[in-house]
Amino acid sequence: MPNISQQIPNFLGGVSTIPDDQKMPGQVRDIINGYIDPTFGLVKRPGFKWIQDVGASSNYSAAHYFYFRFSSSESYIGAIKAGKMELINTSSGGANLVTLNNSYLQGGHNDFHVVTRQNEIIVVNKSITTAMSSTNVSGSLTGTVASVADLPAANTNNGVIYKVANTSAAEDDYYVKSDGTSWNETVKPGISVGLDPATMPIRVVRNGVNNFSFAGAISWTDRQVGDELTNPEPSFIGKKINFAFFNNNRLGFLADDNVIMSQPNQFYNFFSVSALVQSEADPIDINCSSLTPVKLTSAIPKLQGVLLFSEQEQFMLFSDTGLLTPTTAVIKSISNFEMDTQVLPVESGINITFLNKTADYCRVFQMVTQGQGANPLFSDIGKQVTQYIPASVSAMFADAQNSFIGMYGQASRRVYFFRDYIDGQEVLMRGWYSWELPGNIQFLTTDSDTMYALTIQGTKLTLSRTKLNTIPTGSQLAAGQIEEQNPSFDFFATPSSTSYDATTDITKLYVPFELVNTLTPVAVQDASSGSTLSGLFLTPATGTDGTGSYFALSGQDYTTLDWLVGYKLNFQVDMPIFYFRQGEQVDFSAYLSISRVKFALGLSGQCNFEITPKNQETLDYDVTGITSNQYTYDKLPIDDRNVFTVPILQRNTGYDLKVKSTTPFVVSLNSASWEGNYSSKYYRRA
Repeated sequence: MPNISQQIPNFLGGVSTIPDDQKMPGQVRDIINGYIDPTFGLVKRPGFKWIQDVGASSNYSAAHYFYFRFSSSESYIGAIKAGKMELINTSSGGANLVTLNNSYLQGGHNDFHVVTRQNEIIVVNKSITTAMSSTNVSGSLTGTVASVADLPAANTNNGVIYKVANTSAAEDDYYVKSDGTSWNETVKPGISVGLDPATMPIRVVRNGVNNFSFAGAISWTDRQVGDELTNPEPSFIGKKINFAFFNNNRLGFLADDNVIMSQPNQFYNFFSVSALVQSEADPIDINCSSLTPVKLTSAIPKLQGVLLFSEQEQFMLFSDTGLLTPTTAVIKSISNFEMDTQVLPVESGINITFLNKTADYCRVFQMVTQGQGANPLFSDIGKQVTQYIPASVSAMFADAQNSFIGMYGQASRRVYFFRDYIDGQEVLMRGWYSWELPGNIQFLTTDSDTMYALTIQGTKLTLSRTKLNTIPTGSQLAAGQIEEQNPSFDFFATPSSTSYDATTDITKLYVPFELVNTLTPVAVQDASSGSTLSGLFLTPATGTDGTGSYFALSGQDYTTLDWLVGYKLNFQVDMPIFYFRQGEQVDFSAYLSISRVKFALGLSGQCNFEITPKNQETLDYDVTGITSNQYTYDKLPIDDRNVFTVPILQRNTGYDLKVKSTTPFVVSLNSASWEGNYSSKYYRRA
């Protein structure tokens, strides 16, 4: 049998659930706490820094969360629950920073939709039926004339109202009122003045840093002209508003199968300018006509128009002229994919992603809009990970800056990512991976290269954040800079205080967060006082006393050192079965014995390779980038160029191989090659 070797050029293919002999080189069975990056390879994800315990997790059960970004240096996470809104500063924490109460905010997790604009937050309660005001227009009708020529002199009839009937058709009736000098178009007396503010969306206004106020009921513009026929109520009246959006300087609402948009630059005016003529400034109120029942649930404005989504069909609201007006607006059906209406579609660059759920897992579709009049392009990006994403996923977010989408469920620690990198028309990277956060994820979002997370830790709801794309180069790994380089362990924070007991020889590092027994604690030395020595990490015991919760280190007085405390995160890559490949052909019927696998690692600390032969015990090979007599003093225990040889000595189908790391430092898998003995079993391959 000849000795052969084949290379795996990279691990940027991500996770695939298709059989191993059909996987592309670079695809693996699973990635936990990894991050695929076209520059650094498959990297252990950065850790989340603890910011603050927001409050008791029981107080936020079924809360609706949203993100409000005012500027690059000021942003907030909002929570709506039990008639109140709380806004949490993402920089300083500030639990319960702003608490606003309003009866309109009564509802559960899926009962709200929030849209933001500049310094305003508009909240839609999807469970409330809208209504017209019970207050009627004051005054009374003085009389009716056939035409405007029959009106008496205006200067002698100040304040009186006449109906101008014109023809016998009611559609051309209008009303005028004298101001003492002239007749002006007005509204019919005795009809509703307009919208009932108590049933309409509400507004919160930012007045300054950490300063918000409930602006009261929005001053919805009353009906100024016409009557119920010539200036009718908006079609969302008597229905529930499901979604709000801004487009073409108009505020838009979705209600059942209707799209209703305000007057331009008058976001709170949904009535016509005149009952005499139709103006381009009039509100847009248009219906989706379809053979099946339609309930619009979300919208995404695009250059070509506004994409509208329902459970079984997608539409485009557009105008041939490019400018939406009451006379030019058209809605056409563009596709009939089934979509989960509770998980809103997201936009990432030019791609729009939405989910379809089965009983056990999710399908993930991506849409790319084309030019005017052309149908969008669709792709099932979740096909290669069928049954990988559970049906319990309840939220999705996107990061256009880093070209990924993420999805998670509030009863799980796991978040699933899809990331790609496209240069022109060439796809250079595309793959799935997952992260496990320290607790059940309640909210997750990104802003530029920063990711914010609200997780449940024990009995607390906790805010944390991490920085993406902070992988340092070898020259940057100076000691005392561990925190600045976003280390690979979660909830890292500076101890609130330290103490040493000489009798027990125990040092206590008091932690600012609540202890979680299901996680493994770690204490990392960041720098010594008066020196730069850094990088030592220990696995401490935990406990609680009258001062608070602590990590305990024994053996000496550690209080003179600078520490970071947190919890280990487990990086794991499940390798597929290796097969001999000739071009596109995979020889799955040949005899192949794997002697060894060589992994080329980029910037990496310690990691281990776990080999489990069939029906045998698991073997661990711990490896490190530190080489005898070559380790540089006062540098972190990380090297940026390593090749590790892992002995296998098994049939290619007779073992499982996993790459793991629990240390608080980065690991980067660049490529690999396997060596072994190959026999074609005397078959000639054509």
